[in-house]
Amino acid sequence: MWLWSAAAAAGGAAGCWAATRLWGMVVLGGGLGMLLPPFVAAPAQRRRHTTVALAWQTWTRQIAELARSGAGLADALAASVPHAPPQIAATVRRIAQMARTENLNAAIAQFARCGPLWEPEIAAGLAVAATVGGPVATPLSDLAARIGDFVALHRARTEAVVALWTQTIALLGLAAGVIALMYRNNPAYFEPYRTPAGQTFLVLIAMVLLGATSFLVRHSVVRIEPSLLVAPKHPRRAPRPL
Repeated sequence: MWLWSAAAAAGGAAGCWAATRLWGMVVLGGGLGMLLPPFVAAPAQRRRHTTVALAWQTWTRQIAELARSGAGLADALAASVPHAPPQIAATVRRIAQMARTENLNAAIAQFARCGPLWEPEIAAGLAVAATVGGPVATPLSDLAARIGDFVALHRARTEAVVALWTQTIALLGLAAGVIALMYRNNPAYFEPYRTPAGQTFLVLIAMVLLGATSFLVRHSVVRIEPSLLVAPKHPRRAPRPL
């Protein structure tokens, strides 16, 4: 994504300089070119993230139903391979094969290292199911319900982001069209902005617009927070006492 942002920033800045020779428009064009690629991709990213979470929820429920029918946990893993959702089929196949060739504990440990978010959570649920004294399906059903709550929340956020994305793109497109038509039909309107004071004022306007757009981008782009069960790569150290 950063390559697309860098290319769009360079193209936007170069195009605005060639068309207007105004530094404020260069800053605005380059900044929007840098911010718009992740903003445009945000709805699709959120949908993919929701789809993966829904796939893990479906698979966890399959494991719970297989365990409820009397299959052991390793057998349930193997039986779920043909029916695993396509988004996670490769991971499920690899874990089931390890559980069959080595042991269940090694497969669960490997499962926890397969991804940053759902894999550690589901591996913890499988570990609880393997060691619990009661029914194996109960902790797995609870885990599926917890993932389902996340999916519902993420879908609601996705709908809000799509609405925000549509409104913002429409407003930015309208503003760009109006400025382009003004510059084409009445170039003298921009003559006051060619003075040093006018250039400075136009740069300040561009910075305000970019600040508002960056706020929208920050709250629309998906940020995958790693599971609390995964140790951070760079743990924060508390300051030593005097």
